[in-house]
Amino acid sequence: MRDIKEKIFSQEIILKKYIDENDKEEIEELEDISINEDKVNLKLELDYRNNINKDFENNTNEINEFLYYINDKLIGYLGISNFGGNTAEINGVVHPNFRRIGVFNKLIDIALDECKKRNFDEILLLCDDRSYSAIKFINNKNAVYSFSECRMKCNNCNIKKVNKLISLIKIKNENIDDINNLNKIFFGDVWKELIMPEDEEKNNIITYLITLNNKIIGKIKVSKDLNSAFISGFGIIPEFRGNGYGKSALMEALNNLNKDKIYDVELDVEIRNKKALNLYKNCGFKEQSIMNYYNINI
Repeated sequence: MRDIKEKIFSQEIILKKYIDENDKEEIEELEDISINEDKVNLKLELDYRNNINKDFENNTNEINEFLYYINDKLIGYLGISNFGGNTAEINGVVHPNFRRIGVFNKLIDIALDECKKRNFDEILLLCDDRSYSAIKFINNKNAVYSFSECRMKCNNCNIKKVNKLISLIKIKNENIDDINNLNKIFFGDVWKELIMPEDEEKNNIITYLITLNNKIIGKIKVSKDLNSAFISGFGIIPEFRGNGYGKSALMEALNNLNKDKIYDVELDVEIRNKKALNLYKNCGFKEQSIMNYYNINI
């Protein structure tokens, strides 16, 4: 610890509304170091944060990105995520060699002050269930456990059976009202997409409407990387649940990925959602890690 302090010549915390491509690369490097050291899952949402529609004129005082530099090297990062509702999700990372010197405490205190200014209805702190030091830190902040999500992965997904009445229709910007109406059903009135679908598609993130005999019954989002993909925003309208339509839609999405020679797919699901858990397990997904969410009052 003494050696680290002796080598610190300059410290700087940079606050930003948005990250740029250079920031993203620096954070990804820090993220990789931490994951290799700790063997835990982080949910920094960097692709989403980098691709969100940039609004530099309105709400210019809002801060979402907190970057901590020592000697011009990024050693700590924290982000506030807001996916359309009035809930803030906070997650971050500190370089293993610079922990226990107050870096994350400084970042979290600034971030919580920002959340207070913006009057969020709910503030959630995130951490991997295996990160005992992070859980201890969160408990010391008097945060209360709220819920957990399970990260699931399907290796070599190769599913063929599909209900022919179910179709996936890639949405365009003109369909944004359909998506926002579905978001209201699944997530509440205040939840709206913050990135237009055609802008997301430029980054290999595609949202599909799920249709039954040409009637919209749900949606699913697929984010593609070189050899893998991530599924999110998946839901079926309540009156159409329990008929196997969700499973058929998921299988259709997996088949589409197979055509692109992508066989490794991940997704997150709330642990309490037993029906969804069983659906994914039946489609070949296996549990990988648990992300805990803690509610903090300020």
